[in-house]
Amino acid sequence: MTENSAELPQTPPRHRRSLIRRWVYPVTVIIAIAGVIWWLEARDNGGGASSTGERYGTADFPANLASEGAPIGINEGDFAPEFLLESMDGEEVRLSDFRGQPVVLNFWATWCAPCRKEMPQLVAAYEEHRDEGLVVIGLNLQESESIIRPFADDYGVEFPILIDRDGEVGDEYRLGGVPETIFIDANGIVHGRFIGPFESEDRGTDVQGAIESTELEARIADIMSPEGNDGGG
Repeated sequence: MTENSAELPQTPPRHRRSLIRRWVYPVTVIIAIAGVIWWLEARDNGGGASSTGERYGTADFPANLASEGAPIGINEGDFAPEFLLESMDGEEVRLSDFRGQPVVLNFWATWCAPCRKEMPQLVAAYEEHRDEGLVVIGLNLQESESIIRPFADDYGVEFPILIDRDGEVGDEYRLGGVPETIFIDANGIVHGRFIGPFESEDRGTDVQGAIESTELEARIADIMSPEGNDGGG
């Protein structure tokens, strides 16, 4: 380089470090966070897809069962919202698979003490009425098969247990907590919901939501009766 050549300006080392702190580090952190979010979504979508590629969670009704007249919702007289979930045994199950049968849809979790207290009542009701066509579905909220199976074995649960892995179905049904039970007739119509545990004994007003087991039987009788399957009530 000759004496007349223009020298390029040099960035002082301290200034370069300042630029790195101000721009490079934040951009790197943002890229890393975006990468983690992408990976989590990709993992969830991959693990949450059925064999047909349809996502587990809320779903559209099959064309031949599309609702007519009644709206889809969680109120009495509505068509119960459709869902597609994986069972504890790896089977793909839709609510509409049970159209033509009355359904007791119970939302629960193993960590829920009231759920544990009421489970024997649901097991007994299923055993008593399964030959009459009653379906009981235990819809577990966001737990793994390894946690659910010992619970099911301990309580002798033989009805289907489905897993709502991301809570989407629970959100669709506007759960206020667990346990919560939805009663659906053979036409897919909601007849009512009960928030809290079904108890084997009436413990009075000291236990919020505690009711006699005969109430569970009364609600089951309602969705199983021919009159009850004329469109709700």
